[in-house]
Order: sequence, then structure tokens, then C-alpha cells
Amino acid sequence: MPERQIIAVTGTPGVGKSSFARELAKKLNAKLLDLNEVIEESKIYSSDENGTKVTATEDLREEFKQVISGESQDIVVDGLLSHLLAPNQVTHVVVLRTNPEVLRERLSSREYHNEKLEDNLEAEALGVILSEAIGIHGVEKIYEIDTTDKPTSESVKLFEKALKDELPLEPGDIDWLEEFF
Repeated sequence: MPERQIIAVTGTPGVGKSSFARELAKKLNAKLLDLNEVIEESKIYSSDENGTKVTATEDLREEFKQVISGESQDIVVDGLLSHLLAPNQVTHVVVLRTNPEVLRERLSSREYHNEKLEDNLEAEALGVILSEAIGIHGVEKIYEIDTTDKPTSESVKLFEKALKDELPLEPGDIDWLEEFF
């Protein structure tokens, strides 16, 4: 029997994580787990001076372990922090990326204030989440997808092909630095 898949879907706010995770879970007949809901319901966060919720990685990993215990179904984990789960807790990490100029439009429409907007655009341009994910999981588990001009269904199809080893989605092919800085 093949190993249960636990697929973390991560990326900067506005790249399409939730839409991608919903569609992927449906395609794979997997359970969809919203990591933000887990954090909220378990109250494993505090607020910093800006009112931003902060969660300790160890608390997140421990709570995730408890939430999935006894679960035998494949799981798609939706959340900005999903790449921080322990290497033994996920089988794949999908890092969604979007051109920072397109991301600016998306986040502006969500009424992000200027400092938060710029912080997220810079994080995307620098590939911060990708770098963190590689640091935790190594390149073998990481799949990087540019969602800039693709409908969600196309991004999901690309990942499905990569799961079957029909398409490499290796990290490091997307570079926004020249466009952003």
C-alpha cells in the first residue's frame, strides 16, 4: 500500500494557495486541512506589536500531529505556514509563486496597507518562502509553480504531472529579482 500523501500548499499571500489546495484536494479525493483554522481553533498564537498573529513552529508541528493522528486519508494542507511543518509530517511541499507586479494588484484589491503590501512583495521577489521550504525539507520534496498567468486548474494539472514524474517542477526556476528591484 502506498504511503499516505500529505501535501503542503504554501506561498506568499495572494498567490492562490486556497484555490489551488481546494481544487487539488478535490482531484485527489483528499482531505483539505486549513492550517489557519487549526491555529485559530487551538489558540497556538500570540499577537506582535503590529497585531500580526505569530505561531511558534514547535507548537504548530505538535498541534498538526494531533489533528492528523488517526487520519488515513491523503491530506492537502492549505496555509502560509504549511512549509514550516516538520519533514516527517509532509510528503510534498508546493510553493506557489506569482510575479510581484501581479501580486501587487491582488493584494491592493484586498486592501493591504502599504507596509504589509511591500513586505509581501519583497518576500515574493526574494523567494523567502521557497528558501525556507528548501531549508526545512530539501529540494526533493519541493515543487515550485508560477501561478501568474495560469488558471488554478492548469496549476493543479502541472502538479499532478509532477507527482507522476511526467514533469519536473524543481525549485529555483522562478526569479523575480530583476523585475522587482
